[in-house]
Amino acid sequence: MTSRRIDHLTEKIHQKLSAIIQREANDPRFTWVTITGVKLAKDQSFATVTYTCFKPTTDIDSLTASLNRAAGFFSHALGRSLKSRSTPKLRFDYDPGFDYAQEMDELLANLHDAEGKPT
Repeated sequence: MTSRRIDHLTEKIHQKLSAIIQREANDPRFTWVTITGVKLAKDQSFATVTYTCFKPTTDIDSLTASLNRAAGFFSHALGRSLKSRSTPKLRFDYDPGFDYAQEMDELLANLHDAEGKPT
């Protein structure tokens, strides 16, 4: 399969999976989950899904474990949505990028406050 077709399928998986997590999942913690990326294996048998959570009090390890336990459900729903012969096996990994960006914003704000605000 060409790189362009894989990129197209990856984007489609990203969109469909985001909708499935928001609309069909029973775990209320999943409403705070946002898919940040999907990396599809070249043979399309496996996909690593990166996500972030916008609820600061969430236990990320527990949430990741719950998402991975529900991966079969998500894969099945994704297969129905994509209408393809095979659906990749899903694995969820937390993406700390947004946490890092928020931490940098706070550090810069604190630095700005410590130096005094410009007039």
